Parts: sequence; structure tokens; C-alpha cells
Amino acid sequence: MALTPPCPICGREASSAIAGLCFGDKPHLPSAITLHGCADCDFAFTWPRDPFGYRDYYAAVANDTAQRHGQYRNHPQADILANLIGSRPIRSVLDFGCGGGGLLHVLAERFPQVRFLGFDVNANFPSDLPNLRFTDQFPQDGHDLVILSHVIEHMADISQIKALFDLVGEDGLVHIEMPDPKHYISVPQPHFGYYVDRLHINHFSQRALLKIAPQGFDVLIGGTYRMPYALGDVYPAQYVVLQNRRHEQAVPEAIDAYLQAEAQRWADIRAQLHGRRFFIYGFGDNFHRSLSPGGPLHGLEGNIIAVIDRNAATLATSSRSAFQFMDPSEIARIDGALIVCTVSQFSDLAEGFRQAYPNSEVQYL
Repeated sequence: MALTPPCPICGREASSAIAGLCFGDKPHLPSAITLHGCADCDFAFTWPRDPFGYRDYYAAVANDTAQRHGQYRNHPQADILANLIGSRPIRSVLDFGCGGGGLLHVLAERFPQVRFLGFDVNANFPSDLPNLRFTDQFPQDGHDLVILSHVIEHMADISQIKALFDLVGEDGLVHIEMPDPKHYISVPQPHFGYYVDRLHINHFSQRALLKIAPQGFDVLIGGTYRMPYALGDVYPAQYVVLQNRRHEQAVPEAIDAYLQAEAQRWADIRAQLHGRRFFIYGFGDNFHRSLSPGGPLHGLEGNIIAVIDRNAATLATSSRSAFQFMDPSEIARIDGALIVCTVSQFSDLAEGFRQAYPNSEVQYL
């Protein structure tokens, strides 16, 4: 029995072959492929996949220059990107895998104040716009917007796809557009099995794409649409826009910083209460959090005379707490002592304290 290949995203064993296809000989490309899936990643891929072979294949083929200048067909995509550029402080745009540069030409005409760069293995042609240029040299990083338009479904090395996120500058965006395999069935093309070939070697869902996005990239927008297409009128496309937030703290570090700041914020209150005895009003979560390290009552358990609660009798017999409990009606024992209130300051709470315990000071937490 033939072994099933590992999923290129998670590395776990993928499904048995969904399909097997044979093709004619073509330099650098496999003549026979199988299509496999990974349910955990919501992803399908072809096998075998030789990154060097595919690199050499694309280096040898000419770009589709028919879409340059005003002949660019996919204006819905251009409109999506134009809305993105027009609504944000974007000054530098890179189209990685730009082909003939048609998309960039449309955008560069709309936004003359923005610098546009198109990269492809054969993109060594000139531009007729001052804010647009093309290169076949791998671009530098730091761009406000990186466009990966129908590129990553062709890349055999997932680690190379991940590395493309390094081209995005701080707070920058990456716009990824790719085929939408979940809509292949609803948009049939004239040829049998058209969507399954040896060039589209990755069939991503948006969930699969997010699995390869580096930590710190957050989803800004995303969607699906039917892309105008010469062969079968439309083609099922999907897109995701991610924002680079890698410079920001990760959630665990952010919460740790918050709790440290909270401890500092409440240190003065704890110092004020340190040498005093007091009642507690409110036996809920706020009170118990306040006893935690850094909280305003941390280390002051011995300063608490009792907890004021209408269910004092029940709590005293059923609670495993070490605290004493006192009914609010025991005014003579409470009035005149400091009361530390740990519940929300409802509008009528302060007035209730003034009426019941006119001689007491109330400290709200």
C-alpha cells in the first residue's frame, strides 16, 4: 500500500488520494500527480511537489503581458484594493508575482501619490507611469501593502509562503487572493476537472491560510466573489486582508503587563488600609480578586472584621471561608467602623450607606 504524504501545513499524514491524474511531459513539472486533503487544516494539495522544479518552470515561461495597461480584466479585484488603499495611509505597494503588471497599472493610475512595485521572475520590463516600476530582483521588505494575487496556490514550499509575510511593514497589510475550492462545483468551467491540475498545487480555505500566517497577523477583511474570466465567464475567487501586528504584545504578555499595572495602580489603596481594621461589603468575585497578589486587599485578610451580607447566617454555616459574616441590620456593631465596599457603586448605594451607617467611612474598590 502506498504511503500517504504529509500535509504541507501541519505535517500530519494526509488523506488517501482524492484523485490521480496523468499529464504529458513538460520540463520541470510532474507528469503524474495525486490530490490529497487534510481535514484538520481544511486544505488540499497535489503530490509530488518539487519546489525547485516549479521554480525553474515559472522562470522559463513568459508572463501574460496581455493584461498590461488598460486591458486588465479583473476590475472587481482592483476596486477591492482601491478601497483599501484609499481608506488607509498607504504609500508603498508591492505586487509579488505581478505577471504582466495589469493590476498595478490600474491602481497606479488611480493613486499617483502611491509608489507601486511589481515583482515577478520575468518582470524586467519598463513602466510608462512615474509611480510604477517592475523588477525581477527579489524585493526588500517594509511595504505598507503586499499583494499576493493568485500566487500562493502555485508555490510548492509552504515555508516560502510564510516568508512572504516578512515583506509587510509594521502595521502594513497583506492582501491574498486565491481560488475558492468550496465554490468549484458551483462555477463549472468548459473543460473536465479544470480546477485540478499540476499548476494549482494548493487548494486553500481561509482557515488553511490562517494556519500559515505568522503569529501577529490579524484578519482585517475577507470575502468571496466571482472573478471575470475569459474561459468560463467567471471564476470562484476568495480574498483575505491581514494586518501586521507582530510589533504589538502577544495576548499573554499583554495580560501580564495589565496585571502588573493594576498592582501598581492599587498599591496606594493597600497602603492606606494596611494599618486599619474594616468591614467588607460584598462577598463576590470583586472581593476575592482583591485578595489576589497585587490586589488592594492582598495580605490584609487579618484586617477584615467581618463581611456584611444579608445571607450572613447561611454563609456562616455553609461557607468554608475563614471570614466572619454580619447581617447589615447589626447597625450598632457596624456604624462608626470603616467599610470597604467591593461591589459596583450603584447610584443608590452611597445614599444607603449614609442612612444606615452615618458615622462610617466608606472606601470603594
